[in-house]
Amino acid sequence: MTSVLNDEDINKIPKDKQTVVIFKNKVYDVSKFVHNHPGGSKILTCRHGKDVTDVMVNGPHEHSDAAYKWLEQYYIADYSEKGKYYKSDDVKAETERSQEQYSTPKEDEDLVDWEKPMLWQVGNLGQKYHTWIDVPVDKPLRLFESDIFEYFSNTPWYVVPLVWIPVTCMFLLKSFIALQNGHLPSHWNIYSYMMAIILSGIFMWTFLEYSLHRWVFHATPPHDSYFFITMHFLFHGQHHKVPFDAGRLVFPVVPAGIMLSILYSILVSFITPPTADSLIAGVVIGYVAYDLTHYYIHYGSPSKGSYYDRLRSRHMKHHFQLHNLAFGISSSLWDYPFGTTMTLTKKYD
Repeated sequence: MTSVLNDEDINKIPKDKQTVVIFKNKVYDVSKFVHNHPGGSKILTCRHGKDVTDVMVNGPHEHSDAAYKWLEQYYIADYSEKGKYYKSDDVKAETERSQEQYSTPKEDEDLVDWEKPMLWQVGNLGQKYHTWIDVPVDKPLRLFESDIFEYFSNTPWYVVPLVWIPVTCMFLLKSFIALQNGHLPSHWNIYSYMMAIILSGIFMWTFLEYSLHRWVFHATPPHDSYFFITMHFLFHGQHHKVPFDAGRLVFPVVPAGIMLSILYSILVSFITPPTADSLIAGVVIGYVAYDLTHYYIHYGSPSKGSYYDRLRSRHMKHHFQLHNLAFGISSSLWDYPFGTTMTLTKKYD
């Protein structure tokens, strides 16, 4: 594509196939981002071919520095209007000054080689690691050299219910049979008892979701520890670096299974196995709901003003601006008592 586009060139771009916008005399092809935009796809598609500078800078939606850095990835050409090339003289200098504050420093992305597996590189970033992952990018990410390992590190959303719903049914059936055979506490109806324990498990998951996200996934690994930086990136850092990688939005089955096994072993040390079975079934139900919610708020199109729209807005702001708030993903329940809730106004990304 040419280095300079004018209105005539832009008008030739079919809006049903591409979405391009103009920002500070530069043209950006945001087609890949349309369905991921926190405010919904229509906000971008209705502005195809238009200058969005005033809307982004002074409009009702306040955009973070990370949002402007993200936009830079979609640059395709400079912009001219009516045959006049605006990137000249004073306008050129002003535009370059404006873009400099929003652009991701090239040396930051040069810290790693995106053509090679990433997992074994990030441990060498040291003190620059957290600064690096807090600047999201839209690039293909490969973790492993091995094709087999790489295949299993990508998890389609439908794998979550496909694997964990049968597991939940197995736990519930196991619990039901044991309770029927004399392990039911006195004065309890078997159905009422199981429902109470299942609901307790779902409630337990909401706390686990918050705790894991805040104190494990957002822990700061020691700057001099190659191992802990690598583990942090494997479990959560990669998601913050490439937040719209569809294959890395839900938790892979193998590590989820390991964590579930550890939790179950702890539970049966304190409560009877039939009760533990119903409780872990509730935890898994909560987990499945969480993972599918997480995928939906990244890739779905919730109705404006709906519960999921508010979840999406908070989560996008968590990714692009306020990394230390909104650790609850499927709900904000535990953000309130721990003081990490996020107040949404009309100004959000």
